[in-house]
Amino acid sequence: MSTKNTQPSPLRLTAEQLAIINTTESRVLVEACPGSSKTYTLCAHTRRSIDRGTQPQHILTLSFSNAAVDVLTQRLPAGVKAQTFHAFGLDVVRRTVAKGSAMPALLTPKRSAELLLKALKASPDACRSVHKKTGIALKMRVECARLAAFFKQCNGSDEVAARLARDDAPDFAAYVDVLAELRVVRIAYDKLVKRAGCIDYPAMLRRACSMIDTVALPFTHLLVDEAQDMNAEQARLLAALARRVPHIMVFGDANQAVFGFAGGKMHDMRKVLGDVVTMRLTRSFRLTHENVALANAVLGGSERGMRGDRHGVTPSLVHCASAVDQEDAVVRRVKELITSGVPANHIAILGRTKAQVRLVEQALLAVGYETESGFSPRLPEHVDRTLDVLALVQTCIATAKAGRKPKRASRANRLGEIVGKTVKRKALDDCLRLLVKAARIPSFEGRYLMASRIYLRLAKAAGDIPENLAAELGRWQATSRRFTTVRPLRAHILNLREQTPVVTSTIHGAKGSEWAHVLVLGVTEGSIPFYREINKDEVDEERRVFYVAVTRAREQLHLFHAPFHHAPSRQSFAQPSQFLTRKVLEALSHE
Repeated sequence: MSTKNTQPSPLRLTAEQLAIINTTESRVLVEACPGSSKTYTLCAHTRRSIDRGTQPQHILTLSFSNAAVDVLTQRLPAGVKAQTFHAFGLDVVRRTVAKGSAMPALLTPKRSAELLLKALKASPDACRSVHKKTGIALKMRVECARLAAFFKQCNGSDEVAARLARDDAPDFAAYVDVLAELRVVRIAYDKLVKRAGCIDYPAMLRRACSMIDTVALPFTHLLVDEAQDMNAEQARLLAALARRVPHIMVFGDANQAVFGFAGGKMHDMRKVLGDVVTMRLTRSFRLTHENVALANAVLGGSERGMRGDRHGVTPSLVHCASAVDQEDAVVRRVKELITSGVPANHIAILGRTKAQVRLVEQALLAVGYETESGFSPRLPEHVDRTLDVLALVQTCIATAKAGRKPKRASRANRLGEIVGKTVKRKALDDCLRLLVKAARIPSFEGRYLMASRIYLRLAKAAGDIPENLAAELGRWQATSRRFTTVRPLRAHILNLREQTPVVTSTIHGAKGSEWAHVLVLGVTEGSIPFYREINKDEVDEERRVFYVAVTRAREQLHLFHAPFHHAPSRQSFAQPSQFLTRKVLEALSHE
């Protein structure tokens, strides 16, 4: 089963844990390896501080996600506050609002889009320059939405903006020569947001940093979790807090700093906090000695590497002839594990990219194993409606075979019933034409794909199109090849919904989680490390991504190498990953 920071508390505390729990040093950096019961140690140190006379309300714990804060809230002593950096920043900003003035409101996506359009209108020279250099008309709806996504990912950082634009992915590469102009737009946008009495996430941190010295803080103890994920603004806020809070303990693992693309990195704590005492948690209660040997080898065999908890099974490396062969090998391994009694949700399949994982999801679904992915939520009602469209295609085929004339009005009514909302006539006419095309397609898989296309058109016209809808419908393409009519396909899908699913995730999304068995896809040059990061000389961060992947398994790790063709970049990759060094290969069994 997937777990987040839930390693059981050890029956006997290690000397390292006891030292951290009992320390009275005022500035401490805890370097914590994966599975080292970091959260337990953090909470135990908090309880010891309370035992020594610190009031719970004088202790603050900061982390980087609501999920992590929820875990801390459940496990910390009552009265100790746990917040995200952004929530704490918003509290600081709101405490500086003059009496009788309105509190800043959290910016909604709709209001954000309105203010961005105003900012573009207020920056005509920047817009003209962008159009001249790139041909992009920023005021167009699609381009305005793309710019909003860019600003959101930049998080107010010029450094992150430059990095995103240097990436040769299609989303933001066109911005690389117009960053100065976009900065002008962003400054205008920030001013409008503030003038509107709103606040966005980057502003929560920036304004909190500038105001923190003006507010009273009740805290004498501060603990920070997952410090390797801090961006520059969060590090500045921590430095500002360090001027006010006497006792600070920071937990992190530089080897798991994998969000550099978003500005997250392990900052030098001496620059953030001043003099710090470094303490370590090097024993992993999650990992076996065999998995630890591999993880240490990935990092180059550091003398200060982590230690395992018990003996287990040697991690395996499966060499596959192709990407399709890799999918088949993964399906076989999942079948072997489940047949041997391993619960499906104790198995996780991790890939460097979503596209890579989705292909394996399709292969598993086709042979009868349900999957659950954190990056692509299930949308069963939309799948059912797509099957309803496919049934209508079957009806069209039957009508044509019987020589009967199709009833256009009844088909249009049925499409409206399926989507459940009013759809404009033009969209219905388009879908009716596609229905005719679908009925002429000879293969059931082809008809399923056309039914998916029809439903996507309907959902868009009805204003009910979740972000991942196309991907969710695409999950069932391979499965549709096994059927010739809708009824057995629908029964197959309904049966899968009753199953416990195998977990699928990107490696980044798996950080902080653990499973009994972990299958890592594409340990191939161009995949791990990813080709774009190789081109940007970010191989060190890719090594940390691989390290995160190999430290998720409680029992056995299964690695897969396969040559593949990357369609978006039109490149083919065949060589095993450069991270499969001699030391790494010595820690693996080979199949």
